[in-house]
Amino acid sequence: MKFSKVIGQSQLKEQLIGMVKSGRISHTMLFAGPQGSGKLPIAMAYAQYLLCQNPTDTDSCGTCPSCRRVAKLEHPDLHMIYPVIKRKSTDDAKSEDFITSFREMYIKHPYFSYNNWIQKLNAENKQAGIFVSENKTLMHKLSMKSYGDNYKVFVIWMMEKVNQVTANKLLKALEEPPEKTIFLLVTDRIELILPTIISRSQLARTAMLKVEEIKEGLISKFGVPDAQAEKLAVFADGNFHKAVSLMDNTEELDQNLERFANYFRHCYSFNVEGINSMANEFKTFSRDNLIDFLEYSLFLIRNNMALNLHLEQMVRMTDEERKFSENFHKLINPATAHLVSREIEEAIFHIGRNVNTRIVMFDLAIKIYENLRTKA
Repeated sequence: MKFSKVIGQSQLKEQLIGMVKSGRISHTMLFAGPQGSGKLPIAMAYAQYLLCQNPTDTDSCGTCPSCRRVAKLEHPDLHMIYPVIKRKSTDDAKSEDFITSFREMYIKHPYFSYNNWIQKLNAENKQAGIFVSENKTLMHKLSMKSYGDNYKVFVIWMMEKVNQVTANKLLKALEEPPEKTIFLLVTDRIELILPTIISRSQLARTAMLKVEEIKEGLISKFGVPDAQAEKLAVFADGNFHKAVSLMDNTEELDQNLERFANYFRHCYSFNVEGINSMANEFKTFSRDNLIDFLEYSLFLIRNNMALNLHLEQMVRMTDEERKFSENFHKLINPATAHLVSREIEEAIFHIGRNVNTRIVMFDLAIKIYENLRTKA
């Protein structure tokens, strides 16, 4: 992947390119930042730039044999490590056993999430991780000479999933890295990584994507119509993967504002008949669609709190949402926003664990009523 194909992150792109041009290349980079901001894509763009045979001052060439092989995850000096599953408890599961599936996922959509990968693996209830069985392969690859007398690049995606024993082995490699060996660590949760590994890494933070950046990405990569792209970009709240996942569900998204307005009106007035009717309606939703609605509710709550506090620079809503929020935002002060958001997040938790959706949504309505009427 070329840097030009990475959405946003202009400052980080300049930083990475500047490191290569100045010869101050860190042997360990830790890519961290908000989900959906493109940590894996920019790490891969950096790997391609390092391995490119004809790099320019601004990007890899994208056409040399090295670039083409990196783009397909087939370069002999590019080593990918990522969470895998054990089909049986006795399996010595390692990344290279699943490389065909990982290539397919990456080539189709490099902004995929950990949950997308788990679904691709058909993991069901199995725990995915980077297991001890990865050690032997890792140590062997570290001892090998590079194919083209250039860098060897190890990309470890979802670093927080690394087994403790493997993390300790990796730590030794980070302390005394082989010559021309680069580690690119990618994480969604930096707080779960060993502090000793963090201390030996140069941090590369991705920024939350802007609405316009997500919109342009949807249009250029998927041909999404302008108006639809803007609506998805606003709701995605900085997460490009979320915007993509919503592309096939735009009809439901279009109806969420009306549902939100009706549901909260019934809650505020404690209209039991209306609440019961909507709880029955929600019971017909798929769990994914209901979670999408609740996440949309969190999105509107956050934006209305920003309106309440006159933080216009933090407000990201469509014209229809702003019209609805003219009066609604007066109810959403910081205390109310915190309490209602907490109840919605708990509802998402229960729905994700197959609790009866009608009961969850009726109970949520009662809690919203209590918080809106007594805490406002």
